Amino acid sequence: MNLVMPRLRKARGGLALLVALLVVGSAAPTRAAGEEEVDQARRAQQEAAAARAAALGDLDEATRAYESLNAEYQTLVFRVGQMRSRIDAYQAEVRRMRAEIRQRAVDAYIMGPQQTSGSGLFVSERAQQALVARQVLARSVAEQAASLDDMKAITAEMTRLEADLAAETTRSSELRIEAEAVAARMYQLLAEREAELASADQTLAAAEAALAERRRQEEIERQRRLSLEYRMEAIRQALLNPAGGVPDEVTPGFWCPMAGANTYVDSWGAPRAAGRRHQGTDLMAARGVPLIASANGVLQQRTSLLGGLVVVLHADYGAAFLYAHLDSYPAGQASGQWVAAGTVIGYNGDTGNAAPGGYHLHFEIRPLGNAGPAVNPYPTLRRHGC
Repeated sequence: MNLVMPRLRKARGGLALLVALLVVGSAAPTRAAGEEEVDQARRAQQEAAAARAAALGDLDEATRAYESLNAEYQTLVFRVGQMRSRIDAYQAEVRRMRAEIRQRAVDAYIMGPQQTSGSGLFVSERAQQALVARQVLARSVAEQAASLDDMKAITAEMTRLEADLAAETTRSSELRIEAEAVAARMYQLLAEREAELASADQTLAAAEAALAERRRQEEIERQRRLSLEYRMEAIRQALLNPAGGVPDEVTPGFWCPMAGANTYVDSWGAPRAAGRRHQGTDLMAARGVPLIASANGVLQQRTSLLGGLVVVLHADYGAAFLYAHLDSYPAGQASGQWVAAGTVIGYNGDTGNAAPGGYHLHFEIRPLGNAGPAVNPYPTLRRHGC
């Protein structure tokens, strides 16, 4: 039976226009703004990395300068230590030599002149003291001349070393201050470059994440368009040969429209009264068998002379399913209500022009929606074991 009088030529002409509008390819995608942001962030990151590399080069140079200063400082410290040790040794030697000179002078005075054995001569006390004095002076001069010369030389060297020590102590202090300044600057420079690079890395990561998300969304949209394009092409092919039905891509997630035992045959195009042709499949079953939604969608309840109690399910993906000859609707359901696939939307009956007692569901699939032409539902029903 045919519930909608088709004007096939006009329908096909309108269908061609509709399909053309739906499958027109979009313009070639322009370069996404996100890619420019990523490129800009990547350039900034590369510049920061180059600056860091330059800073590391400066750091190497500063490190070498520091090492040179530190080596000179350490040498000076060592030399100063040596000088101090030598000065201490010289001072001890001078003290020793002075003590020795004094001791020899005292010994010479105490011992007096050597007497010749058997001389038998006695010198007066005054003459003896004068002789002792001369002998002490002569002996001191003779015995200590070299020591006095050594002491003078040591004293002169000690004076020179003390002057060098003062100069090098000052230089070592300057080197230490200079080395500490170099080290402080090089660590500051490195910290600045590290901070700049970390900031650039963070900016780049954020830009790349935003771009990745944008591309993900674009891919989802592209897949959606491809899916729609594929579906519309399948619909176009099906409408050129409606008896062959539609592939499952046109009715994704399809549910069988009848929940109970039933039987049906391929009666597409079978003759009906007034020259009409059958535009659906009749599923024969007992009265009251539940009829269920074949997809998620919105209900439209209506009545007609041919179909009796009818419900049209406008699927969320654009197709429409028509259920006719219903015995009744579920309590509380109404037109405009959205239902999930598998929801009971009516009960099998014989209203409309069905023969009394010939309880069956007239079921149609309209790929382009309720206003579009129907295709044979039989292949779909058979594939899903309805």
